[in-house]
Formats: sequence, structure tokens, C-alpha cells
Amino acid sequence: MFAAINGTKIYFDVEGSGYIPVGPRMIKKPVLFAVHGGPGSDHSDFKPWLTPLAEDYQIVYLDQRSNGQSERVDPATCTYDQLAADIEALRNYLGLEKISVLGHSFGGMIAQEYATRYPDSVEKLLLIDTAPSYEFYKEALAFAKNTATPEQYAKIPELFEGNIRGDEHLEEWWSVCWDLYWYDFKEEIGNDTGARPIGSLDVCNYTFKHLMPKYDVRAAIAELDIPTLITVGRHDWITPVTQAEEMHRLIKGSELVIFEKSGHQPFIEEHADFLHTVRTFLLTGTKS
Repeated sequence: MFAAINGTKIYFDVEGSGYIPVGPRMIKKPVLFAVHGGPGSDHSDFKPWLTPLAEDYQIVYLDQRSNGQSERVDPATCTYDQLAADIEALRNYLGLEKISVLGHSFGGMIAQEYATRYPDSVEKLLLIDTAPSYEFYKEALAFAKNTATPEQYAKIPELFEGNIRGDEHLEEWWSVCWDLYWYDFKEEIGNDTGARPIGSLDVCNYTFKHLMPKYDVRAAIAELDIPTLITVGRHDWITPVTQAEEMHRLIKGSELVIFEKSGHQPFIEEHADFLHTVRTFLLTGTKS
């Protein structure tokens, strides 16, 4: 499905019914927006991993502008504030009131931007393996210095400084560095998951080179008053635990959960525990 919003066409998908029968009445389900990572990926990162949450929530997945199946636009328009504005426009397009927002990695950065700009639209905020500022990159390099092979460590800046020359170069980068993202890499799951997204190299390079070095929402999230769950894999090299701990310190009343046997994607590596944690938070506002 597509929504014509903010001068472009945004692809979105909905999982789960909007109403459920409870005794003699039909009760409207709350809505969870899932904001994918990248930059330059799409919502398939979350499938089928979040699907069980559709029993309790109606899940709205979207492909960010110029990502996945959404319309291609000038990557210079894919700013943090514009991506947040697109989420708000999609919420209005769908006629929704407050929504919960789950963002992973780069999507977690967009989720923070959204919550600080549109706090009255957010019921709950879920930040999965993400960071509040570009300081994450310095810490990621320090982490990788102790865990990556020399070949992997040398290649990291090619992606994270926006210097990927083309699709073949990107495939080579991932073939070398993909297992850095996992605690216990399972080839079948990892390769299938990595192959699904419809990539956008222009957005990837432009964001890493021009937009991400300016990213910093630390002052803004310190003003949030929204129930917030922060999760991180203990072995996440790119948005290390220290980043989650900083968000936890800044966002008053937030909950922090560290998944001990996960890298960057605990919703895959510790799937059952992740779903339990998220479902409990969504239904009660606490992690347990």
C-alpha cells in the first residue's frame, strides 16, 4: 500500500486486525509503528520477527522515503526531521490517534527525532540497538578494535563514512563485515535476513557522509516524558551498550534491558525473550 504524503509516495504494510472481539464488544487495538534501520534498508528487516506482536497490536511497517518500495527522491531530502515528518503524516493519513513507535538502529534515531518533535502523538517509545548521537561511531570503532579482524576493521569506514562505490562494493563490504553484527552467527538466518531488503545506496552514502555526523538528540530526549523501553545486545559493536546506557540516563523513567546473547539484532538472536520483553512493556508500560 502507498500513501501520497509530503510530496512523495511512502510504502506501508499493516499486520494484524484493527479490532478484536472481547465479550460482547469489538475493541480497537493499539497501533505500533515499526521504523526500520539502515540507512538504505527497508521494513523487511523486521519480518517475520515482530509478527507475533500483531496478536496484541496492529503493526504498521513503513519504508522510509527513497528506501525499499517507497518512491525514490533526492537523498538530500532524507533528513532526520523529514523522516520524522513522514511518520507523522502517515499517522494522520491513517486517521490514527496516539501510536507506539519502535525503531531499530538508524530507525531508532528517527524514532527519537519523531518523539521529540511530536510528543503528543506518541503513546510509548521503543528504542532497539540505537544511539542518541554520532558519538556512537567513535565508540563503535573502539569496540571493533578488540573484536573485528584486521580486514573487517579496515573496511568499516568504507560504509560508515559514505564511501561505497556501487552495489558490488556494498556486497563485498557485507560479505566481510556481516558476522560482526551477530553474537552467534547462523548462516541461513543471517544470509536470508540480509538478502531481503531493497537497498538504496544513494541514501546510504548521503546519510552517512552528510547527515549522520550532525546527529545529536541528547538535549531533546532529556525533555521527553513518554514511557520508553531501551534494549541492546551485549555484543552489539555498532551501537554499543554504552549508547543504550546514555539514553537510559537521559530519558527520565525509561527502562533498559540488555540481551546477553545478542549482537545488533536481539529481536532475531533472542527472539522469544525479546518478544516477551516488548509485549510486556507495550501492555503494562514496564519491562517485567
